[in-house]
Amino acid sequence: MPFFSLDRLFIVMRREQLGRNHAEKNQQKEFWIFAFRDRLAGLQAFSNCVEVADIYGNGDNKLIVADASKTLKIYDGTSLSEEIRLSAVPSAITVVFAEAGDDQHLPVIAVSCGPDVFMYRKMKPLYRFTVPCVELDEVDVSVWEQLRNGNISAAEACTRLKERRMAGVKLSTRSADLLALQGTEERERFVQYHKTKPLSEQDVVTCISSLSLDRVEDGGRSCLVIGTETRHIYVLAEKFTGVHHRVRLPGVPTCIVSLGSFRVDYRIVVACRDGCVYTVKNGELADYSIHSDGAIVQIALCENLVAVATTQNTLSYYKLKGKCEMRVFLPSPITGIATLLDSASGKARGVIVALKSGMVRVYVGKTLLHEAQVYGRVTAMKFGRYGREDAALILVMQNGTLVVEMLHRNASFECKRNQDSGPPGEQDVPIPVPPLTNVFVAQAERERAYSIDMHRLFQRDLTMLRLTTAKAYLSLLSDTHKPAVSPKKTAAPAVPMLGNSVRMITSVQGLGPVFRIRAKIQNISKGVLRDLSLVVSCSCTTYKISNSILCVPFLLPSTVSTCEVLVERLDDNAIDEGICLSVTSSHSLSTLAAVDVRLPDAGFIEDNS
Repeated sequence: MPFFSLDRLFIVMRREQLGRNHAEKNQQKEFWIFAFRDRLAGLQAFSNCVEVADIYGNGDNKLIVADASKTLKIYDGTSLSEEIRLSAVPSAITVVFAEAGDDQHLPVIAVSCGPDVFMYRKMKPLYRFTVPCVELDEVDVSVWEQLRNGNISAAEACTRLKERRMAGVKLSTRSADLLALQGTEERERFVQYHKTKPLSEQDVVTCISSLSLDRVEDGGRSCLVIGTETRHIYVLAEKFTGVHHRVRLPGVPTCIVSLGSFRVDYRIVVACRDGCVYTVKNGELADYSIHSDGAIVQIALCENLVAVATTQNTLSYYKLKGKCEMRVFLPSPITGIATLLDSASGKARGVIVALKSGMVRVYVGKTLLHEAQVYGRVTAMKFGRYGREDAALILVMQNGTLVVEMLHRNASFECKRNQDSGPPGEQDVPIPVPPLTNVFVAQAERERAYSIDMHRLFQRDLTMLRLTTAKAYLSLLSDTHKPAVSPKKTAAPAVPMLGNSVRMITSVQGLGPVFRIRAKIQNISKGVLRDLSLVVSCSCTTYKISNSILCVPFLLPSTVSTCEVLVERLDDNAIDEGICLSVTSSHSLSTLAAVDVRLPDAGFIEDNS
């Protein structure tokens, strides 16, 4: 009877353990719920061209895609409901809510195409905002005005424009095209065709976003933030008719994320093409910035940190002032990231990362919470409310497929983090201790008895090793400052030795009778060497040298300067006495370095060939 009770208890415990394991596996699997996949959608868009919004105010959010085919596509559920033709290829899309005249509280869809931002309400045109033109150089404008009046010729105009370009001034596109032409007739035809047209250059919108006006909430009134190709950030007024703030950035903006509210305190976080993330604080560029480890793919907000995905396969979390809090190294290039928001509180729960290998990962900090395969490369990703579902993940594949997945209502964000946090499992593995043998005991007793003598012998050997190393180093420095070859056997007067050192490596190129001697001179000291000369000496009856003295004005530490000398052998039957290359300085009478170069026999090369 007791054995039966123990066996029954063991079976019950085993069933409970299997049940818990099965529940944990189901909980891990129950994260994304597949909604639908449209393989014939044919979409071509990036993450900044995908948005969701309640267009008609009926609580049913639509999917809006600014497609590269110059079309604005609206999806309702699983089907395409509307299409709107655009004037150019769109670069970004966002949703804003107007300040006045918005009784129905309907969103405004803003789409950027070239220099224009088109705004739609109920998918009907509402307003168009055009960013200011590029400020051109005064000399550039004056040159084209004189060409229009016939005061200067095309050749004189090209000369002035070249001078401005050499001075580092950015010219207009028309002037750059004029300078790119080679022939005089082509330039004349170009000037005759364009001189009657006014000189102006339109800016290009690269990214747009929205900024809350009064309070941060879903559907709250907001204003439009625009980033342009000329490194400007524009914050528009409430009615989209004017510019509140204009900020100049060090780089071209590619992605914009806003924090706070315009009338209280706000931050605009901007990722640029130079690999940096800049912050605009209340209309002014902040002194601090984030320097990433590579080109930025996309940025996202996660609590109080900025998640930066780079082309170095890293996902880094930074504070706004530039301090890196944590970094995750990924096995594949990143194609996009998005913030996973809580539908109830609106707080960030994690970061969704799409990889080039077709994997979609969810990270909570550095912890990998979930990983799923979507069987394709993701080019655009958006997380938000779609239809009447609060948490939906919208994916656009490289082959044009549209995939929609829903976040499971029982998805947990805490169990995996708590399980992975804490000391690693390797701490519980015992360290293998060698067995205690008689040899080990005897050796330990000997070390305890002769510990002082062993320490003294070690110190003596260490001192001898240091002395030998110092002698070898001193001998190397002495040989470096002495000339390797001396044309004359006369003794030179004693001069003070220079503290700087020079290393010279030579190579011979050519098959004869003309050879090229290439000498690489390197400064191996810590100071700057000035007024160096490379002197080439040889027999005048045997060789002919193009230049016997080459000047090296200065040489920075650890840098290499390359000098080339052409040498022609005049007599193949003469005895080769060698060519001596010496490096001298005007501040010292001694030779810093010297090398004796032997040229190959041209007759021997011809016989072998």
